Amino acid sequence: MPVDAVVVDGRPGLTWMNMSGIELKEPFFQQTVDRVREQEPWRDAGLFTEFDALLQLDQLLARVEPAGFIFHSSRCGSTLVANGCRALDNAIVLSEANAIEKLLARFITDGGDPVKESLYSVLLRAVVNALAHRGRDDVRVFVKFSPCGISQLERIRRIWPDVPWVFLYRDPVETIVSNMTTVPAWLLDEDHRILAHITGTTPADVAEMSLEERCARSIGNFFATAHSLANDNSLLLNYNQLSLTSILDFFNVSPSAEELDRIASGSRIYSKEVAGVREFVPDAEVKQKSASDRVRQLAQQFAMGPYNLLEHGEGL
Repeated sequence: MPVDAVVVDGRPGLTWMNMSGIELKEPFFQQTVDRVREQEPWRDAGLFTEFDALLQLDQLLARVEPAGFIFHSSRCGSTLVANGCRALDNAIVLSEANAIEKLLARFITDGGDPVKESLYSVLLRAVVNALAHRGRDDVRVFVKFSPCGISQLERIRRIWPDVPWVFLYRDPVETIVSNMTTVPAWLLDEDHRILAHITGTTPADVAEMSLEERCARSIGNFFATAHSLANDNSLLLNYNQLSLTSILDFFNVSPSAEELDRIASGSRIYSKEVAGVREFVPDAEVKQKSASDRVRQLAQQFAMGPYNLLEHGEGL
């Protein structure tokens, strides 16, 4: 499987690992890769190929159409949803896989070049197919994107126009507080072109922003993008109304009793923990109480308008 998109000696391409028989059971794809590298290092032979090898492989593989896409605005239950999908029989969840995320970023960093954009669309479809293909016809594949993935929703829909997608979101104050407590990689990304594109500013502006402002501006854009591109093939769902059964029904999945038991058992555990022993504790009230005046001001300035649009259809 392609586990990362990299540049070696000036040549862009992919690194591959032998993932035959490996269950993608961790909350994030990279956690599975790290586990395999630690437990079975022989599987990682350092294989690198340029993208033409991916395109040749894509001609040989049967096409696997994803069963659903999961977009989110960060810290709003998307990992719980991904874990619920993973509890289904014959299901694969590609959760924020590096190869997917880095190709999506290329739409931003190399934006404006129609030839490159067309090529990246072909490569993105091929890399998802390579990751999804497990040699079975009955597999159901769900793709969970990182928060920044929603910024490329329009391009993703062009590639997979018929795949249903959900967008999960949360009160912006709670989202900012959560991201400041444990700062995610997407807010710390040193390639400021990505957040500049998302926030409608410049890389120099992003470099000068506080993390709180980066977060508030970004999630406001995530909200606005999801609202503007919503259609009959989408489900916009607030964290406080999250229902795994409703989402699975939207994805045209009818879980068996055994699958429902696994989903219910998993939902009682903190979704991001690999060990699966830490119980989930609701934290909305705690986050609201701990929010500083500055966080509330930034949330109001950059995110509350789009949030209200999602909630009530109110104007920005």
